[in-house]
Amino acid sequence: MRLLISLLTFTALTACQKPPTNTVSLDRSDYLVPSADGVQLYVREIAPDQRTYVEPMVLIHGGGPGATASFDLPVPGGSLGGDLAKLGFQVYLVNIRGWERSTLPEYNLSNPSTLVGSVREASRDIAAAVDWITEREKVDQVHLFGWATGGHWAAAYTTRYPGQVKTLTSLNSLYGVYAPWPLRSAFARADDSTAFAKNDFFRRTAREDLTNAWDNSIPTEEKATWRDPAITEAYRRTATSFGEDTNTLVVPAGYREESFNMSQGLSYWDARDLTVPTLIIRSELDFWSRPDDLTAMCSDLTRAPRKRCITIPGTHYVFLDRPERGRNDLIKEILRFTQ
Repeated sequence: MRLLISLLTFTALTACQKPPTNTVSLDRSDYLVPSADGVQLYVREIAPDQRTYVEPMVLIHGGGPGATASFDLPVPGGSLGGDLAKLGFQVYLVNIRGWERSTLPEYNLSNPSTLVGSVREASRDIAAAVDWITEREKVDQVHLFGWATGGHWAAAYTTRYPGQVKTLTSLNSLYGVYAPWPLRSAFARADDSTAFAKNDFFRRTAREDLTNAWDNSIPTEEKATWRDPAITEAYRRTATSFGEDTNTLVVPAGYREESFNMSQGLSYWDARDLTVPTLIIRSELDFWSRPDDLTAMCSDLTRAPRKRCITIPGTHYVFLDRPERGRNDLIKEILRFTQ
């Protein structure tokens, strides 16, 4: 019955090309959840105001802006988290250490090998958040969704704690397979294209530059036909609103080094170790992941009891693209796979 209701609601969403605002009201609550190393994780809950039993869905951001900026913008069409809550999930947005209001431990930054924000640390943060969520909701498992680097982190976590995960969805994520990667030259040392150029322990991006790669991937000069200008402004503003300098995004940069290594075939986890239903999605205009990642990951999912590996329309930021540009396809795939 819940599947039928959700699909009917989604049909209404698709028909009107915007979230159903009059049927379900949402409550939002923010928490700080303890993790390893003394870290406090910033977690947002998005829930229907009429509380009945619904399954938890955990959303993990990528290496750029955090979970609120990615999945809960305060403009129409800007909240994947809100739309999933309206379709029947208890949604939790989890920020890995160093993103938004999540704190960082002390690092030895005099050591050039220090990695701020590694997959190991992110996995521990997801574990802490999932433990807190399952205890809070009195359930054994969650649906886990990771975007870009968040998919890398979520998959690594799932290989270690499969009993905690009901389904895993990875969107536009790299996998440890050697293949061409357009960003490799930007991250490589000038004297050695196979070595990562470690210039900083943190990524620093000016507010106005946050959508440059997005703009470049949209195959038309009229960007507004693909992305609502209100989303552009809300994304930039929200992403930079958590730090001391509200004109600059500052987040851990360890994911860049790991991504550079993954693009050359280094594996931090193996899809053969994934034993939960797994949905792998790639947007056809994605600039981060490669078709080879989708193919290799799908081939290695030999122990997943159920899998689906697909390419959909849209950019890297498909959940913030206009509904007809791939956003509706993404929500439809998530909904169908997780029922």
